[in-house]
Amino acid sequence: MRRIATLALLLLPLAAFLPAAHAQAPMDLGLTYTQMRTKFVGGSSTDNFYMRGATVDYAYSPFHGIGMVVSLNGMAVTNLRTEIDIHQSSYLGGGRYTYSFGHISPTVWSRRASIFGEGLVGITHATAGLYPKGETLTSNATNFSYSLGGGVNYNLYHRFELRVMAHYFVTDLPNGGTNQQRDIQASAGVNWHFGN
Repeated sequence: MRRIATLALLLLPLAAFLPAAHAQAPMDLGLTYTQMRTKFVGGSSTDNFYMRGATVDYAYSPFHGIGMVVSLNGMAVTNLRTEIDIHQSSYLGGGRYTYSFGHISPTVWSRRASIFGEGLVGITHATAGLYPKGETLTSNATNFSYSLGGGVNYNLYHRFELRVMAHYFVTDLPNGGTNQQRDIQASAGVNWHFGN
């Protein structure tokens, strides 16, 4: 988690070197606080718990709102059932479609708002947990993940936007049951928009 926060802080100064606002293709750099609802194996409502963390994503849309996005997502929870800690990092990439609602002023960067939908695939690496592997428990696991969702960007000032997102997030980590986690993520934070 600390590594993701450090990476995000290191990336922010690089935003100053992104292409100027007159560039043709829009780009977005988002940083959000993320909460994820997930559960232990079992059908009881008491098996649900929440993980918290951050998401950093970068999107490039060269063709009428259609483009690609890469996302880094870090989540953590500690002291589950007094003995279990979970830290997980997800590295995802995929496609995004963004619809813009026009501009506040003639300047290209001052769009009013936009909505987007995206589909992402990648891997999730989890540490500090208890993951069944055959007859033993390991503290680390890595497997396939995918995410479907979208969000809204609302202009606050110049290139600076408020962002809210929601995703259906699926990971295939071993859990002694289905070996799949189907989770809901909700995120809120900021976005820097560059280009048209």
